[in-house]
Amino acid sequence: MIKLFRKIRQSLLTENKFSKYLIYAIGEIVLVVIGILIALQLNNWNENHIQLKQEYKVLQYLKADFLESKERLLGTMKKQKNVLRKSSELINIYEGKIPRPINDSIINYIAFGAYSWYRPEMLTGAYDAFINTGNSELIRNDQLTKLLAEYFSIVNSGFEDQENSMNLLNNMQNILAPVYIHLSRMRNYGSQTDLDTLRSPKEDFAIDFLFKQDAFFSILVSKTVVENLRYRIQEEMLNYINQIVLILNQEIALYND
Repeated sequence: MIKLFRKIRQSLLTENKFSKYLIYAIGEIVLVVIGILIALQLNNWNENHIQLKQEYKVLQYLKADFLESKERLLGTMKKQKNVLRKSSELINIYEGKIPRPINDSIINYIAFGAYSWYRPEMLTGAYDAFINTGNSELIRNDQLTKLLAEYFSIVNSGFEDQENSMNLLNNMQNILAPVYIHLSRMRNYGSQTDLDTLRSPKEDFAIDFLFKQDAFFSILVSKTVVENLRYRIQEEMLNYINQIVLILNQEIALYND
């Protein structure tokens, strides 16, 4: 093809047809420019196609992580709600608002209420990998990008005041330490030891001791307030997850249409 164009140019010059040569030369330039533009367009199309495939994979990975995080969060919230209920029951017993139940119930309220707190471990792997690639503009949905940034900002900052809750828990444990050994069956609830779970002969004494400890219940009230705030934050996180998963589903569906 190049040899053919060269022969045509030489022929026109030999025949002294400069005007025709000029027109031909311009046409040849136009063809070259068109060829370059077509090549650039094909290159852009290939790059866009690659980016779309990458975005689809990122969306899929993010969705998988968020669905798993949602399951973990829902499980934690269920346990956390149980902590709030049992802690409130124990406070109500102390305040005389409800009759004192059997020892088994009281021990259960201590083990799974006063002495408990739960925190979900949210997955961040897919988002971290996405950010570390440097392709932060790969996701084209601005609303999704905004929600992701807000959500992971909260997650990475800790999003829960667990230290305050743990400090309050430690203070309560210190108060109850003198009689903890007599509430032997509490050890079985956590399945953390192989010690026997026989009823202690001083179990009644230990529970009477508990209900005389005003400081214990003052701290328990504070801890219950903190645990309630933590539960509200977990609700907020769940709301974020639901919004993000909804948009992820919508974006993924566009690829399947």
